[in-house]
Order: sequence, then C-alpha cells, then structure tokens
Amino acid sequence: MAVILGITSFDRAARAQAQPEAPPAPTGEDPPTAAPATAPAGASPARAPTAEAIAGAPTLDSAAGPGSTSPAPPPPAEEELWKKPLSVAAWARVGGRLQNPGAREKMDRLLADGELHLLLSGEINRFIGVQGAVVAQFGPTPTGGNIAGSATLRDAIAKIKFHDLLNVWIGRMIVPSDRSAFSGPWSMGPWNYPGLFEPYTPPLGPRQGPFGRNDGVTAWGKVAGGLFKYYVGAYNLHDSSVSPLYTARLNLSLLDPEPAYYQKSTYLGEKSILALGVAGEVQRDGSVESLPPPAAGMPPGIPRKDTYMEANADLLFEKNLDTAGTITLEGAFYKYFGDFERFDYSCFALASYLTPTNIGVGKLQPLVRLQQAKPKNADPYLLIDAQVGYVIEGYAARAALGYQRSDLSGAKGNALFLGVQLQK
Repeated sequence: MAVILGITSFDRAARAQAQPEAPPAPTGEDPPTAAPATAPAGASPARAPTAEAIAGAPTLDSAAGPGSTSPAPPPPAEEELWKKPLSVAAWARVGGRLQNPGAREKMDRLLADGELHLLLSGEINRFIGVQGAVVAQFGPTPTGGNIAGSATLRDAIAKIKFHDLLNVWIGRMIVPSDRSAFSGPWSMGPWNYPGLFEPYTPPLGPRQGPFGRNDGVTAWGKVAGGLFKYYVGAYNLHDSSVSPLYTARLNLSLLDPEPAYYQKSTYLGEKSILALGVAGEVQRDGSVESLPPPAAGMPPGIPRKDTYMEANADLLFEKNLDTAGTITLEGAFYKYFGDFERFDYSCFALASYLTPTNIGVGKLQPLVRLQQAKPKNADPYLLIDAQVGYVIEGYAARAALGYQRSDLSGAKGNALFLGVQLQK
C-alpha cells in the first residue's frame, strides 16, 4: 500500500516525464505524474496575461492614484518570472504478501513492507534547478524475523540547462539505464518491480544502485520536444576503489513526445505512445568472481575480475481507444557480458487493459506479466504475475491485488500480494 502526502507545484508538462513529471520524481520513478520529479531547470517562463486580464488591469495613472504624478512601480525583473516556489511532496507505498520465505510454495505467512518518500524540487533561475529526496522503509528481515527499518538519501541533484539539446545533472540520481528505472514502481502498472526473481536481492537488470540511483553525472538532451532523447553518464564516482560505471541510452517516441528526463511505463491513457529505447553499460573490472567464505584461520581469496557490459532494449505501446478503454503492451530484453556474470540474459513482456469509465470510484486495470532469466549453469527462472489494479486518481491513488507464480530452476513458489499507493 502506498500513501503520499505533500504539496507539489511544478509544471509536469515541462517535465513530461510522467512517470514522473509533476512533482519531484522518485525513482525512477519520476513519475512526473506518478513519480516525483522536479520540473527541469529552464522550464518555460510564466505565460503572458490573457486579453481579459489586461482589459481589467488599472491604467498607469490609476495605479499611481488620481492626479498623482508619481510613476507606477516598475514591473518585476525578468529574472523574477523564472523563480518558482519550492515543491514539496510525500509519497508512500504499503504492501502485504502471503508467502512462506522458508517454503515458497506455501502461502501461510503474511509479510508486510512499506516506504515513505519525501521530495523537494525547485528552480533558482531559468538555467539552474535542484532536486532532493529521502526515503524511509520498513519490512521483514531476510530471515523473516524482526521488523527492520531504515532511512537514507535518495536524490541530491544539481541541474544545469544550457539548451534543450544539453542538460547536465550532477549528484545522486536515477541511472538512465532502461524505462523501468525511470518509472520505478510508482509509475508502472505492476505492483512488483521487474527483475525481482529472488527475495532480498537487488532486481536483475542493468547495474544501478539502491532505488535505481547512483552518484555521478548525466548529460542529456531532447529533439523535437522529446520525440528523441539521449543520455550519457558516469557513475560510481563516490568510490575510488572501483572503476566508474558508464551508461548511454537513446529513446525514440514515434507518437506523442516524452519531453522530461523521466519516463513512465504507462500514461494511463493520457498519451498515445510508441517508444523504443536502447541502452548499454560498461565497467572495467566490474564482473567479479564470487568466492566462498574462507575456512577458519585461512585468509580470504583474491577474486578474479573481468569487464562488465550490459545491453538492453525496451518497447512501449499504449493507445487510448476512447470508449473501448486503454491497452498497454510493454517488453524489454537484457543481455549480460562478463566472465563472472551469473546470468546470460533476462526479459519480460506485459499486457494490460484500463477500463474507459469508473467502476465505483476508480478504473480497473487487469494485467499479466511474464518474466524470464537464464542463469549460465542452470535452467531458466520464470515469474508470472496476474494482477488487477484499481486506479482511483491516476498514480496519486491506486491499489493492486495479484498472484505470482515462480519457478527458479525447479524451485517453485506461490504468493498473493496486495498494495496501496498514494501521492500528493
């Protein structure tokens, strides 16, 4: 379940990244409408007053007072028109899962988890912006025992806009590796983030960091209002003991543009989307051999290393059929390179349908998602999610109820899950 409280005040249209493009985007979540994200620095200036507003405005003479010879006060400096108030938002997700961690086919244990994100964003002038977020979580430990909680910095970004073709973001931010990273769990149809084949481990997919974030620098730009976008970046810059992780991504939107840094995995019928993205990562000595724990009294071994590389492609199609509802089709494929990488590839395919009108206070969104991953020395992993979403107020208020079937190289599992998300 997720609950989000807050006050946001930025133009999501400028951020068009729905998945995050209105409040500060989380995750990958920049759901500009679903994920928090700050309006990019350099957003359009305030619109000129309408003719009606001008017609009703006082004249210079009347503004100074009858018979007064004092000039009317000067208009605000142009720079002031670009300054915007700080946007503040709070997002929350709370969920429950029926599954026994020790016997995954049994649904005789109820596990709960949740997270709260507090987001800040604002613009200093037309060229400079700032975004920050912290996240607090709770949930079961890997052993299924005591409840654990934590809080950490999620985003800390300085944004510089030189032109639509060149924006530079510096700090802790979403790694632009695939569409799922941009949208995060906040702006996608499924409740469960893709790639979570094994509990209590990072999701399988591009190398990123906690919450899809990492410390580094990203240069990105857009053409034709977001029909085409590029991203290049260097990360892991906080740790001098490891090589930087380099990432590049290209995104082509053939129908409606996606102008913001962030992108959603569904726009809930607000856009017509046919978008293709390709991306890759490389890190020298990033593929590291896993060694067993040393025997008592023995020094630890020295792991061998190889260059890590990853390439992926994702496709999203979404069409609002008016009175027939909205259909969404999504797929992604990931290929891993490196002598010591555990998996050869992973992929997923998704289909969903959103009802055209409310049923009660919200729309129903049934969906099915199939995920597969191929370990190098084992049979494939398989996950099947069947879910019914209830979209009350877009991503600002939604719930999900579903079933997941897993087969991890013969180790089978069943789970029922329920979640609630609120954003404000």
